[in-house]
Amino acid sequence: MGVGRGLAARWRGRGISKGTNNSGSLGPSGSAIGCSDARGRGAREAGYAEGSPESVVGARSLSLCGFSASSFPVLCSPRFAAPLAAAMPVFHTRTIESILEPVAQQISHLVIMHEEGEVDGKAIPDLTAPVAAVQAAVSNLVRVGKETVQTTEDQILKRDMPPAFIKVENACTKLVQAAQMLQSDPYSVPARDYLIDGSRGILSGTSDLLLTFDEAEVRKIIRVCKGILEYLTVAEVVETMEDLVTYTKNLGPGMTKMAKMIDERQQELTHQEHRVMLVNSMNTVKELLPVLISAMKIFVTTKNSKNQGIEEALKNRNFTVEKMSAEINEIIRVLQLTSWDEDAWASKDTEAMKRALASIDSKLNQAKGWLRDPSASPGDAGEQAIRQILDEAGKVGELCAGKERREILGTCKMLGQMTDQVADLRARGQGASSVAMQKAQQVSQGLDVLTAKVENAARKLEAMTNSKQSIAKKIDAAQNWLADPNGGPEGEEQIRGALAEARKIAELCDDPKERDDILRSLGEISALTSKLADLRRQGKGDSPEARALAKQVATALQNLQTKTNRAVANSRPAKAAVHLEGKIEQAQRWIDNPTVDDRGVGQAAIRGLVAEGHRLANVMMGPYRQDLLAKCDRVDQLTAQLADLAARGEGESPQARALASQLQDSLKDLKARMQEAMTQEVSDVFSDTTTPIKLLAVAATAPPDAPNREEVFDERAANFENHSGRLGATAEKAAAVGTANKSTVEGIQASVKTARELTPQVVSAARILLRNPGNQAAYEHFETMKNQWIDNVEKMTGLVDEAIDTKSLLDASEEAIKKDLDKCKVAMANIQPQMLVAGATSIARRANRILLVAKREVENSEDPKFREAVKAASDELSKTISPMVMDAKAVAGNISDPGKQCLVWFTSAGKLTQEVDRVGRKYAPHDHHIQNLGAKTTDT
Repeated sequence: MGVGRGLAARWRGRGISKGTNNSGSLGPSGSAIGCSDARGRGAREAGYAEGSPESVVGARSLSLCGFSASSFPVLCSPRFAAPLAAAMPVFHTRTIESILEPVAQQISHLVIMHEEGEVDGKAIPDLTAPVAAVQAAVSNLVRVGKETVQTTEDQILKRDMPPAFIKVENACTKLVQAAQMLQSDPYSVPARDYLIDGSRGILSGTSDLLLTFDEAEVRKIIRVCKGILEYLTVAEVVETMEDLVTYTKNLGPGMTKMAKMIDERQQELTHQEHRVMLVNSMNTVKELLPVLISAMKIFVTTKNSKNQGIEEALKNRNFTVEKMSAEINEIIRVLQLTSWDEDAWASKDTEAMKRALASIDSKLNQAKGWLRDPSASPGDAGEQAIRQILDEAGKVGELCAGKERREILGTCKMLGQMTDQVADLRARGQGASSVAMQKAQQVSQGLDVLTAKVENAARKLEAMTNSKQSIAKKIDAAQNWLADPNGGPEGEEQIRGALAEARKIAELCDDPKERDDILRSLGEISALTSKLADLRRQGKGDSPEARALAKQVATALQNLQTKTNRAVANSRPAKAAVHLEGKIEQAQRWIDNPTVDDRGVGQAAIRGLVAEGHRLANVMMGPYRQDLLAKCDRVDQLTAQLADLAARGEGESPQARALASQLQDSLKDLKARMQEAMTQEVSDVFSDTTTPIKLLAVAATAPPDAPNREEVFDERAANFENHSGRLGATAEKAAAVGTANKSTVEGIQASVKTARELTPQVVSAARILLRNPGNQAAYEHFETMKNQWIDNVEKMTGLVDEAIDTKSLLDASEEAIKKDLDKCKVAMANIQPQMLVAGATSIARRANRILLVAKREVENSEDPKFREAVKAASDELSKTISPMVMDAKAVAGNISDPGKQCLVWFTSAGKLTQEVDRVGRKYAPHDHHIQNLGAKTTDT
């Protein structure tokens, strides 16, 4: 029997023998590759943590389960639901349901009897037998708990268990007393009160016991995780192959143990989000392990051979260690969650703001360079840098609320319009005019102002979130001090610390009423705390006055926490759905009932759609951009007008209904245009995901005597980085504007984040290979990093394909192939062989992309006829790609006199387009079927 069921079995009297102490170490010497320091202890901890008896709750047995009314049906009665439920924690794991059930069933019978006696005037029968059953069950649990406390080395468990024992035993004593009193007088009111108090105490005390056990089990897992964390730092002192071999052997067992414990734990969790977070982080750690070993190997090899590239090798190693450490720290954080992480959004928003700020900083010089140069062409990299800055700043603005949001988005809109004016003047040859120069200077200054606003927003969110979390911890510690009449001075310090953090939040509040309310509470609590501290210093902590003061301070602190939490929440915008259909539904609900208070969610959803429209427009050219921006502005205007009518109490007026109808049509129009633009962008950007990294590989392995070797490498590295950035940006748009469900959106966001992190590491690995030609370790390391990047991008591509309508993507790809064919014809007419080959290659890539999409749809479909038809059409398309490319190269080889070769190419190209059309037509009657596949099921 596994440790997971140990306590439950022993509690039920089946007697599990105590476990043995399986202590051991990661390495032969018991230290981290011979380093007799703290990191050596970490190595031992990671392999086999300090011996803990099997009787200590395992990952399966002492997980607290979801506490539901079905387990305690009578507790839902109006008379007893409140007092009993108030005593219960919210359980977050499964197995303890089986442990609590026997106690709960007995207590349920008691409560029913009490209720019948109170409502119907019935006498309560003799409870001696049921109370004895409860007493036996509780005694067994306490006995097992005490045995565990005696054998464990967990000092926190030893400290926290005795109070829970006392609580349960005292409650059980009350029950016994109630039973004895009811034997004498079946109508006794004090006996009935004892019955309920005892019942509540047993439920609460039993839960305390089980939660304490569960926390001990979590600490055991965390010890292993921290051991791995400490051992990861040993990587920085590994400088020989011998050390590397030892390090690898030592790390493996600890990783295996941690993975097993995490897997067992996640199976017990009741919060699906927590399970997903644990699994994702653990999978990332597993994937990074071979990357870490490869990075360490190339570092050791480069350092010992004194070759070039040691700086890049160090970056690769440090990146992997930091990434693995971050994921393990995330595992530790999630393990300690017992309810949904309400601040998870804050950490995500803070991370998004910081990433946006870093992107803005990286583009600022290029943008200002374009603005300073009156001869710079409109539409070139400098103008695109400005558009990207405005895009990133807009993302930050959408994460803000109130005045902060209005200022950032307003500045973005103004600078976008002014940039359009500068670009238009330069396109007309008036870039050096005083008007154009003045406008350019205003945009440059405006970018500085915008950057400062973004910095302030990021700093404010991080400060408020940190203060909120700090207040929660300090108030928790303060409440313990307030409950102890003999507590030392540290509790007062915790209160002072909480007040200081609350003052920080007050100073960041935009609402003066909210700020003044918090500040007023601070003064009251400070005065009460000083008075209480004085009484305790005088030895009067147990006096009635001191106890009353302690209760006052405890209540005031709870009220303060509520106020600061509300202030932080009010500083953030209402959260719309993460995917398009969810936003549309939220927007529609508000449009249908603009007078109903939906906490601003409907308008937030519309703002989110408009913001995505602006982002799509930023990468479009000329009239296409203006058209999409006009649709965005139209939706914005109608939303503001409808909101204004609703605020004036005229949300049901004929004018409001007319506006709602117009807004509904405009939203539908905007959605269709956005999806069309997004699908075209996906078709273009994702037509070929791997060529840039393959070209980078060719440049990295070029012979040492190859001409312009370094220059070619730098150019291809830059192209690869730009390509990776475009893939990520386009994938994010597909997630926001496509038909993806919530899990697909989150998957895309995770893969984009990974791509952004891996890209510079791939370039570093390639540079090591460039500087160490023929080095096998360098080659293997680059291949590891390259494959990691390709695997992630393939995953991203699959998720993007899920996020958009298949038929629309195929139609966009077919249209792009026709445009490439037209380019090839122009190249032949103008005798441009390179342009011809490039066009034919682009056609081949798009055709292969269609094959990839078709293959995925075949794998996901459950319709055999559909699968067969699409597969047959795909096979025929596959046969046409290579002949078309070969025929194009043949024409290019003799383009000045193509002769029959030209006709052959036209024939093969025509055959390819026919087969592309044939594949697309297979989807027309199955469009609804495709949308209802499991991969595309909508969840909110």
